[in-house]
Amino acid sequence: MKKTLLLALALLPALAWAQSTDSVSQATLDSIDAKMKLMKLKEISISAPKPVYSMTGEVVNYNVENDETVAGLTAWDAIRNAPSVQIDLEGNLSMRGSDHVDVWLNGRPTGMNGPTLKAFFESMPAEALTRVEVIKNPSAKYMVAEGHHILNIVTSARLRTSQLLILGLSGNTRPYYSPWFSYVRNTDRLKFSFHMAGSRSHFINDGQGGYTLTSGDDTTSQRTYRSHSDGSSYFGNNNIHIDYKIDSLTDFSLMSWNMLQGRYNDHLGYRYDQWDYLPDTAHYRYLDTSDSRYYSVNGFTNFDIKRRLPGRKGHNITFGGTWNYLFSAHHNESQRLISLAEGNPAALLLEPYDRTNDNHYNRNTVDLSLRYNRPLGPHDELSIRLGGRPYGNSHRDRNIRLATPGAGTQPDTLRNYVSDYHTRSLYASLSLRHEWERTTLGADLHASHDWLRIVGRGLFPDDTLFRFVALEPSFSLTHRTPSMHYFRFNYSYSVSTPSGADLTRSRIYGDDSYSVGNRHLGNAATHKASLSWNRYFEKIGNVSIEAYANSTSGGIESITASTPAADPFLGRVITYSMPFNIASSYKTGADANLTYRPAAWASLSLNASLFRQGYRVEGEPWQERFSWTLYARLWTKVAKLVNLEVSANYGTPTLGLYYEQQYALTVDLGASATFFDGRLGVRLSVSDLFDANRYQSWDSAPTYAAYTTRHYSSRYLTFGLSWRFGKLDLEWQAHGGAAGQ
Repeated sequence: MKKTLLLALALLPALAWAQSTDSVSQATLDSIDAKMKLMKLKEISISAPKPVYSMTGEVVNYNVENDETVAGLTAWDAIRNAPSVQIDLEGNLSMRGSDHVDVWLNGRPTGMNGPTLKAFFESMPAEALTRVEVIKNPSAKYMVAEGHHILNIVTSARLRTSQLLILGLSGNTRPYYSPWFSYVRNTDRLKFSFHMAGSRSHFINDGQGGYTLTSGDDTTSQRTYRSHSDGSSYFGNNNIHIDYKIDSLTDFSLMSWNMLQGRYNDHLGYRYDQWDYLPDTAHYRYLDTSDSRYYSVNGFTNFDIKRRLPGRKGHNITFGGTWNYLFSAHHNESQRLISLAEGNPAALLLEPYDRTNDNHYNRNTVDLSLRYNRPLGPHDELSIRLGGRPYGNSHRDRNIRLATPGAGTQPDTLRNYVSDYHTRSLYASLSLRHEWERTTLGADLHASHDWLRIVGRGLFPDDTLFRFVALEPSFSLTHRTPSMHYFRFNYSYSVSTPSGADLTRSRIYGDDSYSVGNRHLGNAATHKASLSWNRYFEKIGNVSIEAYANSTSGGIESITASTPAADPFLGRVITYSMPFNIASSYKTGADANLTYRPAAWASLSLNASLFRQGYRVEGEPWQERFSWTLYARLWTKVAKLVNLEVSANYGTPTLGLYYEQQYALTVDLGASATFFDGRLGVRLSVSDLFDANRYQSWDSAPTYAAYTTRHYSSRYLTFGLSWRFGKLDLEWQAHGGAAGQ
């Protein structure tokens, strides 16, 4: 009894009174023992499972290590569960409808995308991840391009020197064939990736349509047509990304993307029936055919030098540059055969032809930028961006030669032209960001000065210099709650300046029409506002609703109309197009998203949009329409081996200025799996199961009405194979994330 009492007193030192051995009853000891058990029960009751989703400032975390359902899955499967992230079968990521997603690994860019990214993380077990960080609106401290989102994968294992070589082959029944390979190397200081792919394909398109031209209440011309095109094409591209850590404060990154594409044996045919009523009545039936070859080489190279200032936490500076280029050539041999020509002799102005057409287009631009970020305090951040385009030029030339019976070939002086658009620009941006405990306010002011010089040579020469000045403010406000609600409000004001094609006085003639610029154009102004709400649930996934309103005044729209009288060069009434600052437009609506996620191996996403659009030309009533779209996607992994996907997309007609367009219901199916510890990847899918991708549009301008429909061979079977060599060398230890950078 004495030992029991001493133990009780030791455990409960707050017991201030003393009793003799005999005065302590068994009931008192039983009471003390009950209190001790109650204290232990209370300790157990306050423990709780770790959250699968959490927020750290502006970062939404998917805590993979707390998700018991990822056991036996791959890291790629885990990444699919990151909130707001959408991934297609080929491994392409998007976030909030944007594909500007930078994928980081442990706080540093990977430079990988598509099949390379997919194969890399399919080689890694989900247990190697601590969390996936979704950074929708990264601040300047992350030093990423404006408008980009970040998906940072944080591992519990350190990636030591490792390298992968991935060989792949994909194709479909269109037919289309594409071999590709990727190489990835990672060290503590260097991240390098290289991807190259090539392809060959064949396509067939059919369509029909027509138009009517009017002048007042009179019809001046009508046309109906049927079209058929088929041809073969080739494609090749490479992507190089280098991220090198020069020292603890300086990083260098380089990305280069280059593409070669072309067509050969490209055949196009149009069968027309045409009725002209001015200046005289005539009826034609004719066939236009063409055979062409085309090639294009384009790409960009971007570099960034990022420097964190020593001894000044949060201060960093980034200097970068980008070279964009495009070279293309198009050779076309076309003929016009007339099978019927009825009417007065003076009205029969449509003539057969046999001609050769060569088009060349070159574009080169160089852009430079400097960005400095400095904290103004523990919760305030200032970012300054300076930059510009010291050189930019777009060159286009067209050379048409007509085959004249008995006279050889002659240049088509009406349609031949040479044009150059020279551009330069300067800009400056000032951004402020303030953070409270759960609220962030961001404001941005962007000022720009652009120069555009138009030089045109041909039958309609031009040489004019234009200057444009714009001031564009924007701000955003976000608020987060402990219960995982996320609110965001955005407002922006932007200015759209006319292009060289909008302003040139040179007429660009086609067969039966021409386009021309408008010297009196000014800037178009657009206001955009949105309010969104997101809620992240442990058992469900996430729910989001976004309401928005956009309006544009002085919109630049190209209007198609008929000439009021016979064109002086073609001798009959034709169509022409010219841009005007006459369009006001608005779009208001709401987008809703629900992601149901019962486990890491299954998810159902539903996206719905309801919106109202309106367009108005000065002096005319509004054109308005309600439209809606619905997108559904189901993904699941069967037996932790086979990925199954089903997606469907449908929408009602949408409105544009003087036209409507309609797309049909599409349903896609897909399956993929990996074998041999992720070394072999297999993919199979069916696109547009019901072959319903028919495009329809209706134009209804005051003097121009047209209906167009096209049918693409949109149902096809796609396959993909990949084989991985090498390994990821993992050293199991905790690693930091982007939020702490």
